[in-house]
Amino acid sequence: MQTFFFIGGLLFIFYVSSSSLASTGLHLTTLKQPSLSSNSQHLTALKQTDLQLEDFKLKVDPSLHFENPRLMKAYCALQEWKKAIYSDPQNLTGNWVGPNVCSYEGVFCAHALDDPNILTVALIDLNYGDIAGQLAPHIALLSDLGVFHINSNRFCGIIPETFSKLNLLFEFDVSNNRFVGPFPKVVLDMPHLRFLDIRYNEFEGKLPPELFDKRLDAIVINNNRFHSTIPENIGNSLVSMLVLANNKFTGCIPKSFGNMPRLEQVSFSNNLLTGCIPEEIVNLQGLILFDVSNNKFIGKLPKVLHTLKRVERFDFSNNRLTGTIPKSICSMPALLDFRIYRNYFHEISGECDKLVDEKLLSMKEKDNCFPKRPHQKSEKICSQMIDTQVDCKNVGCSTPQNSVVEPGNRKITPHKMKPPPQKVHPPPTPVPQPPKQTTKPPPVVRGH
Repeated sequence: MQTFFFIGGLLFIFYVSSSSLASTGLHLTTLKQPSLSSNSQHLTALKQTDLQLEDFKLKVDPSLHFENPRLMKAYCALQEWKKAIYSDPQNLTGNWVGPNVCSYEGVFCAHALDDPNILTVALIDLNYGDIAGQLAPHIALLSDLGVFHINSNRFCGIIPETFSKLNLLFEFDVSNNRFVGPFPKVVLDMPHLRFLDIRYNEFEGKLPPELFDKRLDAIVINNNRFHSTIPENIGNSLVSMLVLANNKFTGCIPKSFGNMPRLEQVSFSNNLLTGCIPEEIVNLQGLILFDVSNNKFIGKLPKVLHTLKRVERFDFSNNRLTGTIPKSICSMPALLDFRIYRNYFHEISGECDKLVDEKLLSMKEKDNCFPKRPHQKSEKICSQMIDTQVDCKNVGCSTPQNSVVEPGNRKITPHKMKPPPQKVHPPPTPVPQPPKQTTKPPPVVRGH
């Protein structure tokens, strides 16, 4: 998907693959542009913290001619990065030679925010390159960089601390690589970062609570090795998309989760979460997709679910949920996909079947406790769960050992390094469209 951003005089073109989110049912949308101030004092203050060649003790061949000092810095940054690349099967960096950096493959230039007369590197896009190497700290010399996309490569190591100096960086996508270590806290120091995508790597440990205090539009960290409880301040976040799937998070979903006013798509799937689905979900009136599949949630579905008028997909599958499925849920005006299989529900409204028959609703309900339906659990297993009362107000965040039967054939997807995703076209999820631009953005400048 090709997307355009016009940000304070910079036109950003970047490519986002929705295929690697397809397993969660989430789809990336055009995000809100950051409020980058054009105030000269603000930009001057940012520029005063930029890294210089002297910080790396770099020298440039005096015979090379550059249009301006920023392009000279960009040349040094890219040449040092090229040295840290040891496999480039598609030869994407093959033309990274000479001073005309705006002609380099994957490098896009635009006019600087603080001076429209200066051409500078605004975007890096090496997606799907299968490149192996590391990120050179010198990349931080690209002080006007707004978008950094290197998804689906074989970059390894850690994110350099110098990246905190990328003061104008808006999008940071290093997904589907081989980065390691704890959560890269360097991203918390990027003042204008709005989109964070580090999925499909080997990051591990705890999530820093500061992540949810940072003003971001999207947090996509699925398929890593994070193992901790979800920070209690998750409700401070202003994201519209939150993807924590395929990690090893434990404990409950914090009640502050209901305080996220802009949340539209969220996936907690394939973790080790327990407790009940929080009633505070009723506050998320903008919610479109909610996925808590493959966890250890117990109790009944919140009675308030039917009030979420925009929800298109619910996925509660493969948990330990009980109770009934009322007509009010199946009749939700926007609901298209309702997944409840591998639970212990024992009663379902006939209205749900009617909507399925009319092809107005897709519902997967196998391996529950519904009487007179095929492919359900045994009566013995069901009776144990149905007779067990769960008080969600007092259950806490640990599943009582004497009140739960482990679901049969339950599988938690193990973490594996996945190959670069193929460019496929998953079924689209309707999403709000971005506002139309009232002014025509300037073209991206590519050198010749």
